[in-house]
Amino acid sequence: MAEGDINAQKASPFTQFYYGFGSISVGIKNNLLGTFLLIYYNQVLGLPASLAALALFIALIFDAITDPLIGMWSDRTNSRWGRRHPFMYVSIIPFSLAYYFILTDPGDITQDALFYRLVFWLIVMRMSMTLFEVPRGALAPELSKDYDQRNRLAAIGMMFGWMGGGGIDFLAKRYMLESFVDLEGYQVLAFWGGIGIFIGAAVSCIGTHRNIPDLHKPPPRSLNIRDFFAEAIDTLSNKSWIVLFFSGIFYALLIGLESGVGTYYNEFFWQWDPFVLAPMSLITLFSVISLVFFAPFIAYGRSKKNIAVSIFIFTIIVGPLPPALRLLDLYYGTNLLPGNGTDALWYLLAVHGALMASLGALGFVFIGSMSMDIVEQVQKKTDRREEGLLGTVNSFVHKLVGAGGVLLSGIILTVSGFDDPSASLADKYGGAVINKFVIIHLVIGMTLPFISTLLVLMYDIDRTKHNTHVTDLGYVEKE
Repeated sequence: MAEGDINAQKASPFTQFYYGFGSISVGIKNNLLGTFLLIYYNQVLGLPASLAALALFIALIFDAITDPLIGMWSDRTNSRWGRRHPFMYVSIIPFSLAYYFILTDPGDITQDALFYRLVFWLIVMRMSMTLFEVPRGALAPELSKDYDQRNRLAAIGMMFGWMGGGGIDFLAKRYMLESFVDLEGYQVLAFWGGIGIFIGAAVSCIGTHRNIPDLHKPPPRSLNIRDFFAEAIDTLSNKSWIVLFFSGIFYALLIGLESGVGTYYNEFFWQWDPFVLAPMSLITLFSVISLVFFAPFIAYGRSKKNIAVSIFIFTIIVGPLPPALRLLDLYYGTNLLPGNGTDALWYLLAVHGALMASLGALGFVFIGSMSMDIVEQVQKKTDRREEGLLGTVNSFVHKLVGAGGVLLSGIILTVSGFDDPSASLADKYGGAVINKFVIIHLVIGMTLPFISTLLVLMYDIDRTKHNTHVTDLGYVEKE
């Protein structure tokens, strides 16, 4: 036990496993929105990138409204299946079907019809994930009150999320897609991705069902709309929640942007085939899982905030290096990077990609753990446990990874000229269009983590404060 720590309530190993398993569904969804959706609708189905991005933005607006509402609703629910599980069970089938229908071939339809079809199924997917992920995320601070074990819960969730996202990414590139513009391959991905989401969500719901009798049972709460929003404003006025929420948004936009543009980088800038890239997905997957596995040990006895800030600073410096060095080669005739298609470049990009993904995942672990610690601070002030409402930090941030980053990607693609019918293949493959795209992306990719880091510095809950909150609220177990 770390110095000055207490014996707070903890979750059993089985509970941690089943809680984390649900992140498989989130990872598969994030992979679709962050990796394949934009290039599928833009380059395969012919929808302008700006319209695909607009569809994601519209769905994101629904998230901004429904996330806190579902969070507050689940906080106030008092059923024989607890506060969270009724919502989670309802989400499973529509969540799975939405993934499937987003990728199925729409046939010969107009661009307007294709756009509205995409908007509809994105909203269904967003609503379904809200019903699943907001209540499931709210379980974490209910299951464990321990400052350090919350790092483990967040880490397990992150590992399963990458198993889902990285696993489906590898399978798609290695076995399903002959190229990034393979229409038939995306139909196979639609089926298996939907199956994966169903299994991840169902196993997590059923596995954590046995914890329901031990979870917090709220007293009757008013559903008057005025009281509803007055309490929400009171809860979300917490300084640590505000800075963490906006920090998470900027950092999620960065991660989502990296995912959203990654396929365009690979196709047009580095010029790799999916089959060649498939092993990179596995390398990244194992690297992320390995580093995140050690997250609880890295943070034990240390400040979560300080570790997160260190990670952010490192990514600001190292993240943009490969494309920046390649641009120097192209414009100034240097030879800072190996040539496209060489083994040396493959290994360099594999290591860099795995490192950045691993650090990004590690940063999310501590952001997630830090958000859990806000629950007791708010409860001490308001006498209300509102994990669902406060958990919108995690749920909304996860959704921004897929939507916000792709929204930015779509705008950059349009500005760069990818939707220009007069642009030639030479302009796109290693030419003016992709080079302009990379320059814009690098500027935004360095700005976002800088803002995020400044915000994290204002988070004010440390180990001592958290242990005081837990002790005062009576969540300490006897030795």
